[in-house]
Amino acid sequence: MTSPPAPRKAAARGERATAIGDNTGIAQQGDHAAAGQVRAETVGEIHIHSGPPSPRKKAPDEGRRRLLFMAAVGGACLASGAVGGGLWFQRSLTGLTPVFGGGWEGLFASEEIGDVFRRRGLDVDVNNLSGIDMTYIRGKDLDRYDFFLCPADTIVAAVKNNFRMSGQSPSNPRLVFQAPMVVLVHRDLLECLASQSLVRLENGFSMFDVRHYLRLRLTAANWTWGRIGAPEAVTQGDSQIEVVSGAPCSAGGGDLYLSLLIHAHRKSYHADRPRLISDLQRLFQNSWPPSSFGLLQEFFSSHQYPMAFVYEHDALKYLADQQGIAADDYRLLYPDPGVISKHMFVGRDDKGGSELVGDLLTSRDVQRIMARRFFLRGADAGLFEQAVVAHGMTGCIRQGDAHGSLALPNTSDIAPFPRPDLMIQLRNEIVACA
Repeated sequence: MTSPPAPRKAAARGERATAIGDNTGIAQQGDHAAAGQVRAETVGEIHIHSGPPSPRKKAPDEGRRRLLFMAAVGGACLASGAVGGGLWFQRSLTGLTPVFGGGWEGLFASEEIGDVFRRRGLDVDVNNLSGIDMTYIRGKDLDRYDFFLCPADTIVAAVKNNFRMSGQSPSNPRLVFQAPMVVLVHRDLLECLASQSLVRLENGFSMFDVRHYLRLRLTAANWTWGRIGAPEAVTQGDSQIEVVSGAPCSAGGGDLYLSLLIHAHRKSYHADRPRLISDLQRLFQNSWPPSSFGLLQEFFSSHQYPMAFVYEHDALKYLADQQGIAADDYRLLYPDPGVISKHMFVGRDDKGGSELVGDLLTSRDVQRIMARRFFLRGADAGLFEQAVVAHGMTGCIRQGDAHGSLALPNTSDIAPFPRPDLMIQLRNEIVACA
């Protein structure tokens, strides 16, 4: 397999902010640049490629480092007699150890998290890579990377194997955060969804029956919002009832949704591969937004997608950040079976700067920032709950006692993310991405 093409720099944060604030740019299904900008702001984009990836950002330029180093040497020799240049000579120009990794760029772009790294002497930079991108990085390309933040167990296994094949001794994976997927709906839809036995209340959580939804999608004739009495204020009466994700061809949330449907179909029908593909093809006939964040924008600006399959943290962050949206008007439905993107740190070895990055990502300081700024679920569930309560969004997740635990509800099982090569084959056959 050939190596990935030369990486290119991601869009500047100011450009991303402009794109996210501009509904027209994101709504264009063919605007892959806008989709890429949005992915930098969202979590866990396990984007499936049919060939080698095109990472967005260059790894540190070794040639440039050598030039800077030689300049530092010269400067140190000139200054050593007057200002103790010998000590300065032993440090880089910034005094920080550069560490380069792959993962979710938006997380590492946080000024607060960056400050934590800098206080510990690290200058951390990342390529905004998807999980499948990570599995393609091998050989000399892999030598540039000190760590990866992998979004699935299958990705962890592939990355560790690649490190070993290059002569490294990768560290044991450590869970940094987990991002469950939810179905976001307006609360006015709950009654009609319950009438279809799609939603049930368990211990205060609204659970969405994925297997029953799949059966109705495959068997119910003329199954529209109008037919089940959905309120016109939040739906289009003649539209088909469907859960919509970001497009699997361009969004990690879409791939997770596809993996959930594959799992639900296998549990319900125990069918052979041709029937699995034939049945699920029927659910991917329409054009969907290119990213999970783009889907959220469509969800709140129109009634085209009344049931949005998105990352829990993205839904909460959107509700917390947007003016004029009353969080209590919306509910997060937790799919059963569940699907969760687990982000695990894997360093190239168990020492040096890469290991310190893992230590800091799992430290209480960074875990607190991730919960407060991004609504991510880390090792300490209390930090996530504090962030949700502080923004008055407890009712979006759980009804009843406002002080009840917001720990993830129990589900019948958890849908696994298929082995990358198998997932690529299934996605191409089901969704037929170009």
